[in-house]
Amino acid sequence: MNKQKVIVQGYPGCFHEEAAHKYFGELPLEIVSARTFSDLAFTLIDNPETHLAIIAIENSIAGSLLQNYRIIRENHLRVIGEVYLRIKHNLMALPGQSIADIYEVHSHPMALNQCLDFLRQYPHIRLVEKEDTALSAKLISDNKIKGVAAIASKTAAEIYGLEIMNDGIETSKINYTRFFIAQDSTQSLDLAGFDKASIYLRVPHLKGSLVKVLQIVSDHNINLNKLQSYPVLGEVNTYYFHLDLEFDDLDDYENCIDDLQEVTDMIEVIGLYKSDKVMSRHRIMKQSNRV
Repeated sequence: MNKQKVIVQGYPGCFHEEAAHKYFGELPLEIVSARTFSDLAFTLIDNPETHLAIIAIENSIAGSLLQNYRIIRENHLRVIGEVYLRIKHNLMALPGQSIADIYEVHSHPMALNQCLDFLRQYPHIRLVEKEDTALSAKLISDNKIKGVAAIASKTAAEIYGLEIMNDGIETSKINYTRFFIAQDSTQSLDLAGFDKASIYLRVPHLKGSLVKVLQIVSDHNINLNKLQSYPVLGEVNTYYFHLDLEFDDLDDYENCIDDLQEVTDMIEVIGLYKSDKVMSRHRIMKQSNRV
């Protein structure tokens, strides 16, 4: 069986790779590493028929990754799926060391920020921002650096032969990252099983314009579970809006899009896909635990 090639931003053992395996399950994968999200988009565009990509879009603590919304739209990528990954950060170093031996911790700035409560217990440790969690672990391993630890995934520790000194050091245990699965928009789309859409739109710069959009969405029995604005490059006080729409009936969605055409200056559907219900299940479990 041929392996599905999936482009990820990061190095072997990164959270993007974990998310890819969660989404594709038992399907054999060939992970293709990209150094940056822009590189990821270029690689996908250069290999439209054979590659897919997975790209982080928001985190339950850090919020939306605005540059990735822009990368998806400007490179004409199509969203064909989503997956939520529980992010568990681990402190790791070369074997045989204790926390007292560590004078620096290296990781991606987002990972460092998500672990600050733990790290503040050790004021002697200097925090060093790196471009990738897994790369931080790899460099420690490759260069046999003692006294330096990384924050990365359990998989990274296994790949690079590091010892986990403390696991689950993230401040909030409700720490999920949402990832989009993307393909080049020139490729055909399997039109089945959709219950969620991602769209971009622009509205006239007039009072009440966005309210009209929200009313139409509500009138068509559509659940709006994401509304994100970001500025249009080169223009002042002009914004794109990204909407995630969840629906039970495809006809409701299609009628909603038709009506939105009447109140927007521009509308573009960038994805139709099956929603990942993990966050809804998490909210239900959280509420049940309070009873």
